[in-house]
Amino acid sequence: MASLPQLTFILGPQTRVALALNALIRENRQHLASRGVTVVPSRRASPMLRRAIDDRPEAERLAELDEGTKPRPAILSAINMFGPPHAGMMRNELFPDAEVKLSGLAKVANGARVVLAIDPLPAFFLAAENTALEERVLQTPWEVLYEVSWFDLVREIVEVLPDADFLVLSGKGVGRNPSGLVDRILGDAAKDIPKPHTLLRNLISETGHAVLDRMLARGAPEPATLADLYQSFALLPSTSEVQERLGIDRVTSVLLQQRFDEDIEKIASLPKVEVIS
Repeated sequence: MASLPQLTFILGPQTRVALALNALIRENRQHLASRGVTVVPSRRASPMLRRAIDDRPEAERLAELDEGTKPRPAILSAINMFGPPHAGMMRNELFPDAEVKLSGLAKVANGARVVLAIDPLPAFFLAAENTALEERVLQTPWEVLYEVSWFDLVREIVEVLPDADFLVLSGKGVGRNPSGLVDRILGDAAKDIPKPHTLLRNLISETGHAVLDRMLARGAPEPATLADLYQSFALLPSTSEVQERLGIDRVTSVLLQQRFDEDIEKIASLPKVEVIS
């Protein structure tokens, strides 16, 4: 599979896109294995990568990871590597010290592709359905939320994994071409996968599912049609939901979206980083 790097690490955090990517590879795992691609969903991949950076001798750790990712190419959906969802807002930061933990992957990430999935803060906070995280956000002043930076987090990870290539995704960017992202993640093995629309299904509402099913009954939809479907039925938090569950009003939501857009622009300027936003 020349179109895939030997290792792909989908590291999360637990945004809706990260959860959808995990579902995509999990539900198509057997087919991908038949095409020579090793797939490790999050339930196994996150513990596997944690063991790869624990306190054992380096040779032992790397040999274990090598054995667990054969044959290659391999895709590991370790979307819990940043920690549990409520760690997403600790000490008024996004996953503080995450770069310290991930720095242990530097040797194995040489030439690997690292996939990160980020979103504006309200969407990120609500995606995991985690009460502890939502309560922490409720108690956080808006001006503190405004200073929280995806750019800082991504920059630190890029610095500690200098030999990796990065693909940074947002829900809005994925929605512009969901089938295109499936091809990017799975390479040649995406051809004829039994559940090609799992990614999209996990990003749209039940009504969107019904519309998609009607489309599929008539044949394979064009990529532009799938993008339109996402635009119409994307699972996005409403203004009232953000206000009620997070205490973030409309004006603050606008400011946080502006801050996210600024972060995306700066992330795109980092070396070896491609952004789909």
